[in-house]
Amino acid sequence: MLKLGVSYYGNRIPWRVREDLEAIREAGCTYVVHTFSEEDLEFYQPAMIEIVEITHALGMEVWLDPWGVGQAFGGETYSSLVAKDMALRQVNSLGASLPIACPNQPAFRDYLLKWIQAAQRLKADCLFWDEPHFMIYPEPEGDSYPKLWACRCPACQERFRQKAGSPLPERMTPEARAFKEDSLVECIRFLCDATKAAGLKASVCLLPVEHSSTVNDWAKVAAIESLEILGTDPYWRPHQSDVAPFVGRFARRIHELAARFGKEPQLWILNFRIPKGEEARIREAIEAGYKEGIRNFAAWSYYGAAYTSLRAEDPAAVWNTLVGAYKEMARR
Repeated sequence: MLKLGVSYYGNRIPWRVREDLEAIREAGCTYVVHTFSEEDLEFYQPAMIEIVEITHALGMEVWLDPWGVGQAFGGETYSSLVAKDMALRQVNSLGASLPIACPNQPAFRDYLLKWIQAAQRLKADCLFWDEPHFMIYPEPEGDSYPKLWACRCPACQERFRQKAGSPLPERMTPEARAFKEDSLVECIRFLCDATKAAGLKASVCLLPVEHSSTVNDWAKVAAIESLEILGTDPYWRPHQSDVAPFVGRFARRIHELAARFGKEPQLWILNFRIPKGEEARIREAIEAGYKEGIRNFAAWSYYGAAYTSLRAEDPAAVWNTLVGAYKEMARR
């Protein structure tokens, strides 16, 4: 069954949101990924209740995204959480406190449980765990390890000591890298289990990069029993010449893993910062994913992110191209 979605964020005035949601429904979308940030949790829950109700009334599922929460998930918004509670922060290999929450910090997990409970009250259908990660620093190529990395906060050091029986190294090592990946996988499992316990579907989007601060062995995440939807977001660069092969490679990887572990594969399509004249690449990416068996597509974000710093050069052309591609798939 074909499932089509798009992310939506920024506007929190329900009667104005309705117009956009009607356009999203007319595009053939079956679900909307609404961002639900720290600010939304603290100040805009009444508006979010109405927005969720409107989305459901228009016949679409509601997915909620912990957009920029603790900066440990994808999102351009700021995090007040790590400003208010310094103990939640990651610590790098030089001992510096970083403006990003650590997935091993118990208090951060407590906050995420509070976020899940709020999402349940809002009557969401699915929770979208978007790009969970440690602080991402540039890394050298080859087998060498970076000198600057995170996290070495007290929680990480204690967790490593309990698992390995030795101190967490100050320099990156294969053991430290494996510990970081296992920590992310364990946190994702924790979140998916809590999502399922709340009666909601759990979805995750894995960053399509090889890095010590992300999950590289996707099979570890695919094996999580409470996870239902496994996705990735291979966003191409401006003027990239091999869009279809690039997207197709990651679509194949996610589809094969989903089939192996009994999950639903999802592919995210670039809809922001697209140069004018390159809108046709959207169709290329979707077609590449479709050929690999993907039937759940989502785009970031509505109308080419027209009102943000991620704005495409011609938002209308980006949106119209996406809508055309979605409707073409629906006719197959």
